[in-house]
Amino acid sequence: MPVMSGERQKSSPYREVAAGSGRLTDPGWLVHGDPEVILAGLDGAASREELLAAAVYRASGHVHRDAGAGVRRQILALDAARYGNRELARNIAKVAVRQETETDDPWVVQWATGGDLDSRLRYALPVPAKVGVLATVVVEGRGLSVAGCADGTLHGWDLATGSRLGKVVSAHTGAVEALATAVLDSRPVAVTSGYDKTVRVWDLARGELVGACHADDDSWVKSLATGLVGGRPVVVGACIDDVVRVWDLATISQNSEPQTIHTGFVSALSTAVLYGHPVAVTSHSKELGATDLITGEETVRVWDLVTGREFAALGDPPVFADQGARGPYDRTVEGGGDSDGEAGGCASLDLNAGAHFLVTDPASECPLAVSANAYEVHVWNLATREQVGEPVAATPVEAAAVRMLHDRPAALVAYAHGPVEVWDLSTLRHLRPPLTGHEAAVRGAATAVLNRRHLAVTGSDDGSVRIWDLDGESETGNRLTGHAGSIKGIATAVVDGSRVIVTGGSDTKVRFWDLDGKGQLSEPLTAQTTALDLMTVGTVDGRPTLLTRDNWRKTVRIWDLTTREELHGRSTSEYTSLSIDFFAEVDGRFVGVTSEGRVWDLTASQWIGVQPRQQDALALETLDGRSILLTSHSTDGVHLWDLATGELLAPPLTGHTNEVSTGATATLNGRPVVAAAGNRTVWMWDASTGQQIGAYAFPSRIRGLTVAPDGRMVVSFGADIAVLRHRY
Repeated sequence: MPVMSGERQKSSPYREVAAGSGRLTDPGWLVHGDPEVILAGLDGAASREELLAAAVYRASGHVHRDAGAGVRRQILALDAARYGNRELARNIAKVAVRQETETDDPWVVQWATGGDLDSRLRYALPVPAKVGVLATVVVEGRGLSVAGCADGTLHGWDLATGSRLGKVVSAHTGAVEALATAVLDSRPVAVTSGYDKTVRVWDLARGELVGACHADDDSWVKSLATGLVGGRPVVVGACIDDVVRVWDLATISQNSEPQTIHTGFVSALSTAVLYGHPVAVTSHSKELGATDLITGEETVRVWDLVTGREFAALGDPPVFADQGARGPYDRTVEGGGDSDGEAGGCASLDLNAGAHFLVTDPASECPLAVSANAYEVHVWNLATREQVGEPVAATPVEAAAVRMLHDRPAALVAYAHGPVEVWDLSTLRHLRPPLTGHEAAVRGAATAVLNRRHLAVTGSDDGSVRIWDLDGESETGNRLTGHAGSIKGIATAVVDGSRVIVTGGSDTKVRFWDLDGKGQLSEPLTAQTTALDLMTVGTVDGRPTLLTRDNWRKTVRIWDLTTREELHGRSTSEYTSLSIDFFAEVDGRFVGVTSEGRVWDLTASQWIGVQPRQQDALALETLDGRSILLTSHSTDGVHLWDLATGELLAPPLTGHTNEVSTGATATLNGRPVVAAAGNRTVWMWDASTGQQIGAYAFPSRIRGLTVAPDGRMVVSFGADIAVLRHRY
């Protein structure tokens, strides 16, 4: 995937081989082929089948680079299902691989949603730590990407191959707060700043410091950009004293006086070339403080880097002085922003998304700006003030950069969790999966059987509840909405003989829904005064009952689900303890489970069972008529404890390579089965023998896991869900 900078790139030999041989539609080649060769050849896709296969491979390309054939097979089948191509998913799952462990691979993906997918995704770069800032640079036709991380390090990659660039640079003792790149004496360099008030320049190839300076004794640089002024590279820094400073990059260590531009408060900064002039582009909040992350407006202003003056309104060509000087129009000379003249307006661009950051590509003839809100990335044309293409759906974005790839604009986006993704911003035709599902992170899932149909219910940060038919492989009914914020808890219950869904959200409300998808039932309960923290449903004293706890005051309330009335007179002080990790219902009474695995009986106001000899409780489940507590500490194994006796019911379940965070039990073909998930993998064991019977890899972090009565697993990852069924 070569990077372009002003010249037409020749065809890659990998691309010609992949396209000419038609191997992109060969499931065996996708599973066993060299990922570098396949990724380089994806641009050669021509037919609809090849374009789909390319999109499927790109969806998790960052995982394929380092994975074995077994993991690639699982994730490729999953991504094919996410794109709605069940035939391709089945064919990939049939590809024979040599097992890399002693366990079998008994689970296959039945179907999945694709809310996180967009065919504009080109590829992703792996990152070792949370990325706070991103930048790109082109040197001799070679595109490079640099990421500044929360641990103070810099990491670089070749954008054509995804390979690492040079060595890791320890740029600052704290997080890298700002980052920009440039070419100095034919060398790629990175400019960084942090809370230590120092601006530093690094040789990316050698990992060496080549220069440093300070903004001011009482200030530090919070945003950085670079550009060319008179053919010389400059560093532009927005400082916390509401001033933008411009340094000559070559002499930055010589204590030379920087140019100072009094811009006022700046929330984001970049550079561009507008009407042939090097400019700084600044984003400003209307108030000295953060605006609403989703609906808050910000404005964009443009400043000439030669004179330090502000341009006229965006979209209007600059008016030059009569003496022929090629300087930009200075609105202060003609009466400032209050002038009624044609070019007297403030150089501003209203964005309908709060600009967490603002990035441009100075080399592009069509200057672009990128802004982001909580769920979307927006791209803007600075000259026309118009949005370019459709917004790119995204989970919370930390940083971005813009670069021309293959003569087309592209954006590099780093998320709060996950790799750095590269998006083609010029693609007009998008492959859309038939099941787009939720638009934000899925926080909870539950399963139920209604009229012999196996259903899954999911809740998300997008505030919606969705009901899925596991047998029909589709969403049933309409998207259920009503919560004003994210959904924090979800459960199903039987009330007056009818199946209902109970959900609790950050809006402090508990809502009731018809499981058949007909909508909301009755008025919601105002369960707490702040956002819901924990919620569970059970049968207490023979009646369906709800227990809720808020996330601030830790107030616990109990409700009769039949009458919707709060039950008073029960002891709840023990449940307000921060040590309670989750609630459950055991033998007709509510219990709270601590992080150490201790169980408190609310009705009896006493500890029950025996405290297990291990920390980190995962779940309290019912298996073979017994109440089973699942615990796991680090990678020491998953333990099953009999709640009544405190005895271990099976040998430790081992083989997981990451710490697990959630677990569930089920009965499969008459055998007790345990499933546990951690990071991006689900592991499965036969509980009676302790033998691991399978594992399934996912492309992003798993947030929830539940098992349907027939043994199928519903896994929520990112904004999507997947249903895994037993292969045999």
